[in-house]
Amino acid sequence: MSELLKFLHRPLVSVSLVVKAGQWASWLVAFLVLILGFDKITRLPLTETELFFGLLLVSSVSLLCVLIGLVLPLSVRHETNRD
Repeated sequence: MSELLKFLHRPLVSVSLVVKAGQWASWLVAFLVLILGFDKITRLPLTETELFFGLLLVSSVSLLCVLIGLVLPLSVRHETNRD
């Protein structure tokens, strides 16, 4: 039974590949949110205040995705050092 558990707990891909994929995915999402959000907000009939807060919201969500992409390798490195 322990042989089966060892086999099932084997990683399929390396941790560094998962980190790089997560980084690229979060940066891609940040770029898409920024471009598509700005495009959609500028097409809506909004007042100046609504436009300002909409652009601020889209910028902050995009920046949050970028920060997740930057912090992801640090969190994985910290987790592997603890083991």
